[in-house]
Amino acid sequence: MFKPLAESIAKTDLSLTLQSHLWIVPTSQSIHIISVSVLFTSALVINGRILGLGSGRSVPQLFDALVPWMWAALTALVVTGIAQTIAEPVRQFVAPVFWAKMAMIVVVVMTTRSYVARVRAHASQWSAGAPRPPGARLFAIGSSLLWIAIIVCGRFIGYTSALYL
Repeated sequence: MFKPLAESIAKTDLSLTLQSHLWIVPTSQSIHIISVSVLFTSALVINGRILGLGSGRSVPQLFDALVPWMWAALTALVVTGIAQTIAEPVRQFVAPVFWAKMAMIVVVVMTTRSYVARVRAHASQWSAGAPRPPGARLFAIGSSLLWIAIIVCGRFIGYTSALYL
């Protein structure tokens, strides 16, 4: 369904330029992997704290410290992901796991944004001895599972795209 669009993108000057410079895609992929690591580690630290693991900083303090890193990493992921998609559009667009990954990213980013806003608005509910608000465990587990699924889908794009060509 998306193959004709992908083929037309592959013929653009920008795509051809990205394809002709052999260092661009591997460099972009390297930055992408580092950014995934920063974002995923930050999410796991926050989600672990929400689940009661660890001690020290409160959940609002962790949000203040790590969420800016998450957004910076997400920005780098978007930039490098766009570069990779423009450089190899057919490989990306024909793979159903690419579209599953994109859908999950939208879901986890929107739920994280919403949850960060709720935690910041009710920071006093997150003191060390207070019970976690309803839904906190569900958010932490769901967010962690979504990030894992996103990473797995990202890895499988290259391995499954040939099946759909």
